[in-house]
Amino acid sequence: MGWAGSGLTQACVDRYLDLLRAGSDPGRILFLVRSQRQAEGVLRRLQQLSSSWVGPWRIETFLQRVGRSLADHWPQVCERVPQLPRSFEPIPLAKDLAQFLCGRACALCPRHGEVFADLGLEEFQIWDQISSAAYIAGASGLAAEAVGSRLAAAWPAEGDPGRAEALQAMGCCVERLWEVGLRLGSLDFGLQIRLFGEHILPLAEFWQEWDHLIVDQAEDSCGVALEFYRQGQAHLQSQFFSYTIGGGVSLTGIPEAVARFLRENTQVQLLEGSYRGSAGMIRLGLQIARVLDPRFDHPLTEPLAERLPRVQVLEGETQFAAVEAMVTQIRQLLRAGIPASRIAVLLPRMDAGVSLSLQEQLPEVLPIAPFPALIRYPLVRALLTAAEVAHPEWGAFPTLPAWRLLLGRVLDLDPIRAALLAEDTLDPVGRSLRPKTAVRQPERVGFANLERYQKLLDWLRSYRGGPSLAAFFQRFFAEHLAQGMDLPQDQELLQALIDAAQRFRRAFPAEEDRAFLAMIRSGQTPSNSRFEPDYSRYLVVATPVAYINRGLQADYQFWFDITNPLWSRSLWRVLYNSRVLTPEWDGEVFNAAQDLQARHQILARTLLNLCCRTRKGLWLVRSTFNYRGEENTGMLDYLILKAAKAMATA
Repeated sequence: MGWAGSGLTQACVDRYLDLLRAGSDPGRILFLVRSQRQAEGVLRRLQQLSSSWVGPWRIETFLQRVGRSLADHWPQVCERVPQLPRSFEPIPLAKDLAQFLCGRACALCPRHGEVFADLGLEEFQIWDQISSAAYIAGASGLAAEAVGSRLAAAWPAEGDPGRAEALQAMGCCVERLWEVGLRLGSLDFGLQIRLFGEHILPLAEFWQEWDHLIVDQAEDSCGVALEFYRQGQAHLQSQFFSYTIGGGVSLTGIPEAVARFLRENTQVQLLEGSYRGSAGMIRLGLQIARVLDPRFDHPLTEPLAERLPRVQVLEGETQFAAVEAMVTQIRQLLRAGIPASRIAVLLPRMDAGVSLSLQEQLPEVLPIAPFPALIRYPLVRALLTAAEVAHPEWGAFPTLPAWRLLLGRVLDLDPIRAALLAEDTLDPVGRSLRPKTAVRQPERVGFANLERYQKLLDWLRSYRGGPSLAAFFQRFFAEHLAQGMDLPQDQELLQALIDAAQRFRRAFPAEEDRAFLAMIRSGQTPSNSRFEPDYSRYLVVATPVAYINRGLQADYQFWFDITNPLWSRSLWRVLYNSRVLTPEWDGEVFNAAQDLQARHQILARTLLNLCCRTRKGLWLVRSTFNYRGEENTGMLDYLILKAAKAMATA
């Protein structure tokens, strides 16, 4: 156990090396980490320390181990779960596919629309929340029927009765999602983890594969993972865990339950004095944690600080005035010779306006933001339109903006020529596309462009359905776009779209291709990148969770918009409560007081974690009004300053 940045991951790597030196088979050592990014980092460390060892390396996330174990023992799982098809292996569903399946499953329910009608959620938001609840419940080992009963029991009596009915119905929604998933053999993350807990952990063959378990950042473990550790006591030769004091910020994590298990069942070694942060900032983080959560406790000796950390306040009447004040202070630090990579801006949620303003004024800035939906990219929209035109049997017909975008992108036309060509060739009344001879001003469009347009139109008209939609995208790209697509981003977008189409077809072989287009257009499918930048070289702008998950550190942090209530959001989403769906729920009504206490516990751990990741200074940046012009009412700045004052007078 130790503070963030105290060498916990290295302790796990050292344990791994000790086992290898003692002659252990690397294929029988399971090393669990929090993310694929971290797995790659651990593997690099091992390879740098010694090139003499060869795999197989079992360094993976818990979810990866779940999926691989289900695939390895799929025949046994199918025998125990008769609904499953006798397929070669299970098909894992990413979030977008789980949401799609949820929509399909719940569309058959006669009461679904009525129950969720007045909640103020769009349809895709309902699917998102149902699939999120299913993930948390499955990771906690809950049955589907327990979801609705738990949420309804936790909802305060004084709350909206319509909301209570919707919460009770969540059990039905999760049950339908899982029933359909089992019949298809297409499993969302929650169902995968639940099946692992119910049908893999009891298998003697599973335990015969392993001798040793190493778990880094065990504080983020879910309920089924904790049960895995418990059973491992009887089956494994050794188990080794690292635990971050102040950690545990994942949606399914149960850090307090994990800490109890470790205290009761392991020999605890405390990493004292090996932290990379400053003693003063760690003591400040502990003081903040105690102000927010008076019951906060830890087993470590608190480091002695030679001097108090600097906590300063920057203010602006509006959010953008606060940004200007922050930029001025950051420029002073840069002029003083502080590297941009040693400065970080943390904010309660990623705000495009704030990020853009910072990037315009500070070229060193790099935001850590979620990947945008695929549909936000013009190239993707153009490819979807091309697919619809090439498949008239779908009954779709492009709008004028969509047709103009396709022509401009494929033929590389400027906006004026693309508009002229689109307006003269699209017949919305007859729902047909006209040939090049229909263009009234061919000289303005360009005769060479008209010839290329006619070739494109002839190709789309003569296209005969190929083996798959992914094959169509590949062929269309090769014949019409390859020469003009020199940007790596365009290549990645095309590959992301092809990968999404292949995943969809594999998961839902009976669905029509146009259902895939509808899913992409709904915005559920994110883009991605194989080339994530090295954020440690930039002035990072991020939410606390994104910053912590990437293991980043700085000398100076700016906690932006500190009076925004979003720094501590209610655990009640519209249709679920993450705490209620984990083993840490105590069975009591989760009223406003309980919610505030839980929020402060999470915030205490988060801010302590952030303090452990900075060394020299902290600025609180606050504004009187939010971006809507409403007065900010959060009290977090007051509580932090109260903690700093108590530390100064201690």
